[in-house]
Amino acid sequence: MKPGEYISMLWRGSIRRQLMLGFALTSLALMLGFGYLVLEQQRKVQYQFSNERAISLAHALSISGTSWALANDLAGLQEVLQGFARTTDLRRAYFLNTYGEVLASTNPDEVGFFVTDEVSRNMLVSNSSDHLVLVNQGNLVVIAHPVLADGRHLGWVRVEMSRDKVNANLSALTEMGVAFLFLAVLLVSLVALALARRLTLGLSHLMQVADDVELGGEKRRADVGRTDEIGALARHLDRMLDALEQQQKLIRESEAKYRFLADNISDVIWVLTLETQRWSYLSPSIGKLLGYTVEEVMAQPMEQLLTARSYIDIHGRIVERSQLFLSGADGKEVYTDEVEHRRSDGSTVWCEVTTRFARNDQGEIILLGVTRDITERKQAEEQIRNLAFYDPLTQLPNRRLLLDRFGLIISTCKRSNRYAALMFIDLDNFKPLNDEHGHDVGDLLLVEAARRIASCVREVDTVARFGGDEFVVMLSELDTDRVLSMKQAGVVAEKIRQTLGEIYRLTVLRKGMPEPRIVEHRCTVSIGVAFFNSQESSQDELLRLADAAMYRAKSSGRDQVRFTDS
Repeated sequence: MKPGEYISMLWRGSIRRQLMLGFALTSLALMLGFGYLVLEQQRKVQYQFSNERAISLAHALSISGTSWALANDLAGLQEVLQGFARTTDLRRAYFLNTYGEVLASTNPDEVGFFVTDEVSRNMLVSNSSDHLVLVNQGNLVVIAHPVLADGRHLGWVRVEMSRDKVNANLSALTEMGVAFLFLAVLLVSLVALALARRLTLGLSHLMQVADDVELGGEKRRADVGRTDEIGALARHLDRMLDALEQQQKLIRESEAKYRFLADNISDVIWVLTLETQRWSYLSPSIGKLLGYTVEEVMAQPMEQLLTARSYIDIHGRIVERSQLFLSGADGKEVYTDEVEHRRSDGSTVWCEVTTRFARNDQGEIILLGVTRDITERKQAEEQIRNLAFYDPLTQLPNRRLLLDRFGLIISTCKRSNRYAALMFIDLDNFKPLNDEHGHDVGDLLLVEAARRIASCVREVDTVARFGGDEFVVMLSELDTDRVLSMKQAGVVAEKIRQTLGEIYRLTVLRKGMPEPRIVEHRCTVSIGVAFFNSQESSQDELLRLADAAMYRAKSSGRDQVRFTDS
């Protein structure tokens, strides 16, 4: 576990721990700050006092040694120093002449030597008539005082004093402060513990009541007669438990009424509360329909159970119908819709949903519904639609769907003033293949031809099987200029001619044959192209013109593209 996570766990573990840590850390921070300020103040005072002692000693030595320095009596200077040698914290004191020679010292072995350090050199060149602080460190202070007689500079007195006693006093003060700090933090922590215990005892009682209710103790209540915030919270909890008990009673009564019916039908019965968009009730048959348990569906909003398109449609209808219900204009209308549900395995299923709006005992608007699986009906409708509009062999639009799209393209041409092209395509060498190899091989060629034609046009264009070995292609939204439109259509037509003219290799599988047989066949095409826009002829006339252009291509030797004359 990372340090940050461990600290977070300690802090968030319990309210009692938070109170104790909060009080302890706050008191520790305050005491540390206060102790630091006191210690720094004492250090400044003690250091200032030691400086003043050193200055006073240097001044006294300067006055006492002036007459001996005038008389050049070194023995007298030595006696003066020895008189101060027992001063507390004095490390060393000595007299210097103006050249830096030691004339007398508390350490007699230094007499006669010259001082050469940088601090002493700066002192010797100074013309100050007052004392100089040469060194001011945590454990040492060095003071220099000039020896003067009638304004004449005779030399210097240098005093070095340690701060051992001062530092010892500060250390003792620090130890006392640390002991007081721990004592204060301990006392504050004990007070915090007492307060936290009183607070958390009430919370522990509330949690115990909640656990008992969760385990089935519906009659257990939390109020213990306290008048503080914990007591108020307990009374609020009791009111909530009373409300939950009443709600559970209503739910049990409602379930008893409809359980038998709901458990014995395949349709899904459900109740949705509109305000919360949550399910109030779902019959067990939802599991067979969607693959979810009742509990799983109850936890999901309606949006997650429908496909995106179905949700948008049904949500808009629910909003509109609920407004009618609120206004009283729907007259308890029963609505029927078709929606696409999501199953638990990711698949979808089409359902018919019958709904009616109502209000529950709390006055909330609810939606009562019955959902029925209509997958088989939708599949049948789709098959009917495919049979009605698509060629069963090539899966291309048939003549009926082609004519419907024809009308749409003509309307588009009127709006955009662009040209469109209609191509009539006929396979030139198809009948010999049927005669030689049979209709099943011919069907294979037609499927491959349809695929090749579709690969040569855009998605917005239409490719349809017109019948037999004839195909129709409609190119929409060409240019506004007829000549440019003819060039565009000519490029596409030529591409289709070349693609369909390539050799076909058809794989034939028949019963009794151990291996598939490959049939190769070359089949050219004749293509007739007609153009139209908003000012052209009718659909039948355009088809006739394109068919006539195709027959001119055949009569000219086949494998050609011909355009209408007008």
